[in-house]
Amino acid sequence: MNTTRFSEDRQDVFWIVGAGQAERHATTMRPGAVYAGQCVVALCDVRIKIPQPTPLGRDPQTKKVSRKCPACEGIAEVKNYAETCWDF
Repeated sequence: MNTTRFSEDRQDVFWIVGAGQAERHATTMRPGAVYAGQCVVALCDVRIKIPQPTPLGRDPQTKKVSRKCPACEGIAEVKNYAETCWDF
C-alpha cells in the first residue's frame, strides 16, 4: 500500500489586535481558546491581552487595523506559517 503525506505541514499563526494596541501581533495560540483578559505571547515575545468579544450585530473595531508588527511578520515569513487575521 502506498501512503502519501501532505506535501507541507504548516503551523497556524493568528494575527490579532490586543486590547489597547494599534497593530496586529502574531501568535500560535488560537485566540478563541483563551478567555477575554488573558495574555498570550506573540511571536516577537510581546504579551497581548485578549480583548472582550464584540456584541452580536456589530463589526469588531479591529477589522480596520491592517498594520502588522514587523518582528512578528518577519518570523511568520521565515517559518512559513499559515496566517489568519482574527478579530473579536
